Amino acid sequence: MKNLISLSILLCLFAVGVCAQTSGQPERRVIDVSGSAEQMVVPDEFTFKITLAERIEKKDKITIEAQEAALRDELRKLGIDVAKDLSVFDISATYFRQKKLKDVLATKDYRLKVRDLNKILPLQDIVDRLNVSKLDLIATDNSRMTEIRREVKIEAIKAAKAKAEYLLNAIGEKVGKAISIKEGEESTNSWVIDGQEVSNFRSGVLNSNNNIPFKLLGKSGSKDDSSDDADDSASLTFTATKIRFVITARFEIE
Repeated sequence: MKNLISLSILLCLFAVGVCAQTSGQPERRVIDVSGSAEQMVVPDEFTFKITLAERIEKKDKITIEAQEAALRDELRKLGIDVAKDLSVFDISATYFRQKKLKDVLATKDYRLKVRDLNKILPLQDIVDRLNVSKLDLIATDNSRMTEIRREVKIEAIKAAKAKAEYLLNAIGEKVGKAISIKEGEESTNSWVIDGQEVSNFRSGVLNSNNNIPFKLLGKSGSKDDSSDDADDSASLTFTATKIRFVITARFEIE
């Protein structure tokens, strides 16, 4: 029994000693802050899906090969690198027979990337002139998106440190080294193309249900609009999307 009492006393003394040593260490003083940054971005790369339809006009067959050759020639004149930026959309898109459409023998889909906003309206003129079956805008992107995201994140962490500095300066303290940094999720808003909302910029690709028929872009009416008031010279405009990041950080207080 005496041995048990002695052991208990020793354990209590050891615990008190540990607590005394722990309490003797100064508590780390820290400040938790968040910083944010944002940048407006306009797309500069546009991907279109072009559909050519083989058809009969005045008893003559207008083949897809002839239409493709004419399309390639017009795109070259526009300054588009067809070898690089024009391709078959996918394997299933080659000569899909349209049995239900009168006078349409087959269709073929192509993928076209346009890297200059100023070439989009001339592209529509080509489509109208060649009587292309369909032209859809299916994807948008910015060629500097990776670099832009990096720049915004850097500005966000700088903003976090600046906030810590002016808050501590207000009470006569100084910012020490960073203890932890946490990156928040990217925040983006939808953009608008000539009044029509387009899906999130971050994905880069529009939902298949949200494809915008190109005949609506840069025109006051559709291809079949014969109104004298139709303004075919209207310019295509984009509303910039906002890229925003929030960084939370913990700094020591010196």
